[in-house]
Amino acid sequence: MEPSSSSSSSLDGNLRFDLYAVLAALGLSAFLAVCFWRLYRLTVSARPEDMLPIAAPPSSCAGAGGKAALREKDVAALPVFVHGAGSGGEAAVECAVCLAEMKDGERGRLLPGCGHRFHVECIDRWFRANSTCPICRAAAVSQPDAVATAKGGSPAQVTVAVQS
Repeated sequence: MEPSSSSSSSLDGNLRFDLYAVLAALGLSAFLAVCFWRLYRLTVSARPEDMLPIAAPPSSCAGAGGKAALREKDVAALPVFVHGAGSGGEAAVECAVCLAEMKDGERGRLLPGCGHRFHVECIDRWFRANSTCPICRAAAVSQPDAVATAKGGSPAQVTVAVQS
């Protein structure tokens, strides 16, 4: 009878070991799931569009190294163009804010000081927190009201055809 009792105790030992291994694996899986969830939430909350201020900063901060937001009327006065409204082979225009190429028929803004071009939505969102070009950091408007008064307060519609 002894061989059967030793095989039964060895079976109990193997079963107990398997049970502990399964419990340890489940615990480790739960721990990793929590870690990955926290990391995911951390990276999602770090998206640039989530970090933009809801309201524009006060105008007293306008001299802080070009970091202050542009006023809506200054942004609206910047020239708007429609990409691809020209002839033949056009060079690709990439928006430096969203890093996507502009497609035919999309509207963009042309910064008069430096000539850089961006999607209207992208650069307008950029100007809610900044007053300079995202590429070269040149001032988007030389004087706060200069563009608005020169254009009569309405955005200009410009068609730009880029030849390669």
